[in-house]
Amino acid sequence: MSEQQALLKLPERFDFSFHKTFYSLSQDIFRQAQSSEILVDFANVQYLDSSALGMIVMLQKKAAESGRKVVLINARGNAAEILEIANMGKLVQIR
Repeated sequence: MSEQQALLKLPERFDFSFHKTFYSLSQDIFRQAQSSEILVDFANVQYLDSSALGMIVMLQKKAAESGRKVVLINARGNAAEILEIANMGKLVQIR
């Protein structure tokens, strides 16, 4: 990870219960003027629901407004399948 990147690590259960924390972490990232790329780390995610997808969409919209891009990393198993079914790759980059 470079200085141009900010990392947002997700919990094992990425659902509405993580909303306040997600919002707080993303606000911290937007305060970091140097980060042009926001890496959202799915390494620990075992479960995600529709509210998690909504959080990613909101993050992408705020990132685009500030000239940043969102990249989802380390998604695998069920999480990767859900992201694929939801066509998230059309909205954000998935590595």
